[in-house]
Amino acid sequence: MNIIKKIMDSGSKKELMSIAAGQFFLSRPKTSPKATLECLYNDATLVIRESGPHVYDLVVQKDVDDTELASGDASEDFEDDELSVLSTQSKKDEEWSFTLNEALRFHKRWNEQGEVAFVWKNIKGDPGEKFQFVVNPEIRLSDVEQFLQAVYRCEYEFKYKKSANGALKEDLKQFEFSHHLDDSAIFSDEDEELTDVQKLGDKFDLLKVEQKNSDLDDDSNDEFEDAQEDVITSSNSPRDPKKPTKLTKGESIYQDHADIYIYDCTEESFAIQDTDAKVVVCDFGKFEFWLSIESNLVTLGTDVSPDINPLFDTDSQAFIFNYSFENITLSYMLKFRTQHAFSKFQSLWSKLIWESLNKQKWSTISQGEQEYVICSNKAVEKELTDFLHAEQDGDSSDSSSSEEESDDDEQENDASFSDVGSFDEKTAEKEYKDSTTLGGNKSLTVSYRNDRAFVVRGNKVGVFKADDENDEVTFVTAINNVSDLKGKSFNPENPMLYTEDRAMIIQDENDKSRVYKMDLERGQVVEEWSAGNKEILRYGPTKKFDQLTSEQTFLGISDKSVFKVDPRIGGANKLVNDENKDYATKYKFSSLGSTENGHVAIGSEKGEIRLYDRLGIRAKTLIPALGEPINHICASADGKWLLATCNTSLLLIDLVIKEGKNAGHTGFLKSFSKQEMPKIYILRIHPKTASYMKTSTKQAIKFTKAYFNTGINKKEQTIVTSTGPFAITWSLKKIVKGDKTPYLIKKYNSPIMEDNFRYGSDRKVILALKDNVTMARKNKFKEPSKEFSSHKDWQSFLDMSGDVIKKFE
Repeated sequence: MNIIKKIMDSGSKKELMSIAAGQFFLSRPKTSPKATLECLYNDATLVIRESGPHVYDLVVQKDVDDTELASGDASEDFEDDELSVLSTQSKKDEEWSFTLNEALRFHKRWNEQGEVAFVWKNIKGDPGEKFQFVVNPEIRLSDVEQFLQAVYRCEYEFKYKKSANGALKEDLKQFEFSHHLDDSAIFSDEDEELTDVQKLGDKFDLLKVEQKNSDLDDDSNDEFEDAQEDVITSSNSPRDPKKPTKLTKGESIYQDHADIYIYDCTEESFAIQDTDAKVVVCDFGKFEFWLSIESNLVTLGTDVSPDINPLFDTDSQAFIFNYSFENITLSYMLKFRTQHAFSKFQSLWSKLIWESLNKQKWSTISQGEQEYVICSNKAVEKELTDFLHAEQDGDSSDSSSSEEESDDDEQENDASFSDVGSFDEKTAEKEYKDSTTLGGNKSLTVSYRNDRAFVVRGNKVGVFKADDENDEVTFVTAINNVSDLKGKSFNPENPMLYTEDRAMIIQDENDKSRVYKMDLERGQVVEEWSAGNKEILRYGPTKKFDQLTSEQTFLGISDKSVFKVDPRIGGANKLVNDENKDYATKYKFSSLGSTENGHVAIGSEKGEIRLYDRLGIRAKTLIPALGEPINHICASADGKWLLATCNTSLLLIDLVIKEGKNAGHTGFLKSFSKQEMPKIYILRIHPKTASYMKTSTKQAIKFTKAYFNTGINKKEQTIVTSTGPFAITWSLKKIVKGDKTPYLIKKYNSPIMEDNFRYGSDRKVILALKDNVTMARKNKFKEPSKEFSSHKDWQSFLDMSGDVIKKFE
């Protein structure tokens, strides 16, 4: 839909520009005896209309559909038609008109619902009255900005009685009221609080972006030409957020040239900043590397690190990354001239990232491992695998079903919580939260056998119930003052549901030498176990769905051991000796996961992943480290896919062997050949998305535990994780197809500690926020641009980045 309509004939008057969809309101001060906000038109169009030489009208037109035309409005009740002292207009009029001039104080703002609105004074009304045109969410923000600039030009012509074609940007700033520091100067009854992001606006005086000297294309169809901008010629380049101070101290190990672009969030595209920029990589020793980019107009530098969200786009031979300055994060792109230059830089980057994260020389690993690391960091080929073909029919039928779960299918285990209903739940929840306010929620564990979710908070465990009908999670009870067998209170961590979800295995956050079994029916610790002299750093079920059964054994890891624990063994040491593998080297094991058949994957702080078909023997497959530590592992039930969580990326690994005598087997059962290694998909937040995330939260991207959707006979097709206040779902189908942004996002007003799917479904996500537990349907997750635009701080981010990014018109 073409939102902006230019140079249209409307009778004898020209309609120059319009916003095609929105709602029209009259807003009164709080002291008014009438309603503070009154809707005049539910469906309206906002138009700029020429009414004379250098005179323009702002016109709000009521959109009348065919049914209204047929029925008329004679039956409507207009008893409340006195809208203060207006220009003899009322709800019955199908058009409102205002002369565009500075007195209107016309500006853009975001309302409490996160919607963009145009606001202006009701000059003929009571003091403090104003009009609001709330723009339909489907309207592009770039169109909103274009309309706003047109209003400024109209007001300029009205004031100076001359064309705005020659007006400079500085000439038009006098009509801008959107970021007025003293809002009472606009409306006496309103004093809006500036957000933290808005307060950073002044800092962008240092970050103005230069333009090249170029002639603007003349568009005879446009009534208004874009305001001319002064060309800044300071030797301290305005696109120079930070000088690469390390450049002169290190040894140059790479040099080439590329075109540099910057991402314009308003236009949702990359805009070129300069051509033939010099790209230099320096080595400073101790595995520290520096990327420098210099040209006549651009100078910037950054550490070689995964924290800048590096992304290689093979199709366009481009390297995209984030650049932060004064809590503002921008997205840049280096576009190389040839495929050879691009591949050379990509290979070097993979090598340096690996060295900086592993703190060891590239030459210490085999050639096969080197090739694996480099190939894994390259864009995965766009192809449909056997997985997609196998799942195509299933996905289609699944997506068309309503997936409403019957209460008869759910095993309601209310008997496990006999005190439910015996006290005021709201009071209990408040006491539960208030007593642990400083700590907040720490982890989330979702039940398989019933609709419960468990959240650790200080030395308590909160119990919550998922309500499918209302898509809510409600507080049920709390297990207070978690204590060991001697009555010593401790803060539990690493909760794992156990034995048909009637018990939970937990650990004292300050003691890794033992684990505790908590009986959930009694709400207290009943047993204590150890693994001899080994620290139990992490533990998990022997088989993926063991918590649905009465299985007693579970798996554990220390920094150099993989073992099984069986509580039925006599004595304090519950280690199963013949299912224990000790390594001479401390591999710093950090995470583990299992399949439905009991195959085991172990991740390490070094980034390596080992695959076992059973414990007590050497791993069948060793997947080399790509660099980042493996914080969490989740395996698909059939063992064909492995999902590893790192700080700034997720690793989705296809474990099916494609070639040779072992073709068709997984890496758990057979070893990959030297010529073939598992195909790996590195999932990162695109830098253009990360720029807003990092700016709004002032924190780096760091993923919580990522999970597949799971359930008996349920195919894994979606991934869920989070970073900061952003919950993220990834589509496996889109990942394998090669989509550049195969994820959807939902933003909350609080950090997300952990999230996971409801058991048996990929359509509902349960989230533990810092001080709340909630549930969201997957269809509420949106594409990043659509989700971000619904939040107030998005426009502040656009405005600030707009001060940096001067578009070539």
